[in-house]
Amino acid sequence: MSARPDSSAALERYTPRAPSENDGGLTARELTVLGLIADGLTAGAVGHRLLISPRTVQKHLEHIYAKLRTTDKVSAVLKAQALGLLAVQGSMR
Repeated sequence: MSARPDSSAALERYTPRAPSENDGGLTARELTVLGLIADGLTAGAVGHRLLISPRTVQKHLEHIYAKLRTTDKVSAVLKAQALGLLAVQGSMR
């Protein structure tokens, strides 16, 4: 059995799941985009990984901001973590 590439392992964390009343109304794709942004990827890198344009990534982010009632990437990630939509990463000490 061969090992999976890193990108597959990263995307596996953001697989679609059944919607819940606590998901902020985010689609599976929006959760994937937000998760990759939380991992530190740029819109261009997210687009490359998901085979979409950076502009499409920006549109997903606009929808995420509206649904979570935030205005930027950091606050969107923090709110998603507070809602339990994204795992909280270890602190950098």
